[in-house]
Amino acid sequence: MKKFVVTAALVALVSGCAGPNPYRAPVEERGQTQSRQPQPGTVVPAESAPGVKVQSVERVPVIRQQREAREEAQPAPQAAAPVPAQPQSPAVVALLETARQDSSSGDLRTAQSRLERALRIAPRDPEVYIQLADVQRRQGQFLQAEQVALKGVSVAAGQAPVLKRLWRLIADIRQEGGNSQGAQEARRKAESY
Repeated sequence: MKKFVVTAALVALVSGCAGPNPYRAPVEERGQTQSRQPQPGTVVPAESAPGVKVQSVERVPVIRQQREAREEAQPAPQAAAPVPAQPQSPAVVALLETARQDSSSGDLRTAQSRLERALRIAPRDPEVYIQLADVQRRQGQFLQAEQVALKGVSVAAGQAPVLKRLWRLIADIRQEGGNSQGAQEARRKAESY
């Protein structure tokens, strides 16, 4: 019985493949040349249908004048206001606090793990970048710590107190990493905020 079912399925499959192909490729007739086709690169005037008015593009102002009118209606932009810090989620707050505790007790690997998890949850929170860069600095991972702190600088745009903290941290990282000139530049940048 099993062989019969397998054989019947195989016969049905083969007979289905042997039928006419419903997906035929289009065939182009090349024996007849059509003189109505224009040569490539020639300009062909558009045919207008009844009730349709065709105008050239030069006569119809579309985008530029609308944009200019909108810009005139809006007042000139003022100096960029500082961006308020985003509220932290409870999970991020808990991870930051436990990471602080781990860091103060000397368990830097666990603190780093918690901070990396917080970073996945809140990638736009500069406080996470500050703490993670500090933990990496304390572990001697100066290159990674500086990269994390610089990413924090880009995230904290418009938040002067946070930017000042980040640049001070970058100065410490560079100083401990042996880059005293870079540390001086970072301190100057921190004082500008």
